[in-house]
Amino acid sequence: MDTPTDRRARRQLDEAAASGLFERTSGRGKPIALTPDDPNVPADLRLAFRVMRDANVSPPWIALAAEVEQGLDTLRRQLARHERRMRQLRESFATGHAADFKDAFASARAVHQRQRREFDSILDQTRQNVDKLAATAPDGAPGVMFRPSTFRRRFDAIWPWPDEHGSERHQ
Repeated sequence: MDTPTDRRARRQLDEAAASGLFERTSGRGKPIALTPDDPNVPADLRLAFRVMRDANVSPPWIALAAEVEQGLDTLRRQLARHERRMRQLRESFATGHAADFKDAFASARAVHQRQRREFDSILDQTRQNVDKLAATAPDGAPGVMFRPSTFRRRFDAIWPWPDEHGSERHQ
């Protein structure tokens, strides 16, 4: 049943996740150390967990969750790297000559567009992995809060100059 308390809790969790609060938690992306006899493991899964632990095997969704985390980390690193690169280019414009500006601007735009295509490719692959994880992980497994549009907006906000046809941010 979806009570007002459930909706409020879900909304607060969504807001905290969107603000990045959970990205700074200790143990993020690491497996929970559940033992087969752990009281938090449902009784009907304890035998399966014990067999898998003894065989040094993990369910496929665990590996997929690691791929999702790796994709998210790659996206964050690309955002930071691209932001540094664009900042350096903007600073070089401030110290350059007017004759060089047109070529430098065209070069910066080409770099931004190329990086956007690479970024979109990683973003799409991560989205597919998140969808696959949501479909294969058992009930109660930790989910991933992932909004591709937020990542795209953050990437596009790095390009500060509108083009002659409006905003570069919607290509």
